[in-house]
Amino acid sequence: MTYRETNLVASIERLSGAPLVALAQPQRDHVDQFHAGGAEAVDRLLPGLGLTPAMTVLDVGSGLGGPARQVARSAGCRVVGVDITPAYVEAARALTDAAGLSERVGFECTDLAALDATEFDAAYTVHVQMNVADKTRFFGEIARRLRPGARFAVFEVCRNGAAEPVLPLPWSLDGTDSHLVAAEELRATIESCGFELLDWADESAWIRQWFEQTPARVAAAATRALLPALLQDGPRRMTNFAAALFGGVVSVHRGCFTRTRAVRPIA
Repeated sequence: MTYRETNLVASIERLSGAPLVALAQPQRDHVDQFHAGGAEAVDRLLPGLGLTPAMTVLDVGSGLGGPARQVARSAGCRVVGVDITPAYVEAARALTDAAGLSERVGFECTDLAALDATEFDAAYTVHVQMNVADKTRFFGEIARRLRPGARFAVFEVCRNGAAEPVLPLPWSLDGTDSHLVAAEELRATIESCGFELLDWADESAWIRQWFEQTPARVAAAATRALLPALLQDGPRRMTNFAAALFGGVVSVHRGCFTRTRAVRPIA
């Protein structure tokens, strides 16, 4: 299992030299956005979702909860995050409490297939499906939890050609839980699960710029509380991801869909 980190709250407080409640939002952004592009990537997803304060949004693979809190702050809506890693859910809840957002943002430690709630107004995934082998089942489960007409956005890593990225990676330490597919296959799989495509964009060039600006961001942060410091072999995982992106081995795509068709029950 790749996501083996424990005691994440204690690690954040030790690295930052302050309790969670004392951290400013820019400081939290350096530790709770477990994906390339950070908070800016979430900003790129938001317009396509068309959110209003009355909506309830599903965050699938919510991790440390940074995107969920950002969506709630930006749109004023309610967000439910789902993740299967207990330590990440525990940290997400603590960070949410510290940010004063617990009334609008909640997290459940469960597999998506076990989530009872349905009729969400929107949903999104950010760097999640790389760990999912059966993508048809995965996106079908998301579709079954959305009302007709609901928007669904993705910001996901895809394979370019047959080459494999060098391990370890942010989503996989040894490759056994890495299931990359080409962007065209990912898009077609999502569409086959009851979604109609609204927008599909290759964000790789922008993400390369984001990686190039990493040293400046780290210097400006003036803190040791950075996401790679929280992860097992974190710096090497991030470096390998950047190398795969610059080498054309992987790409990052942003997509927006609407749930239009009836979804067949999943056997």
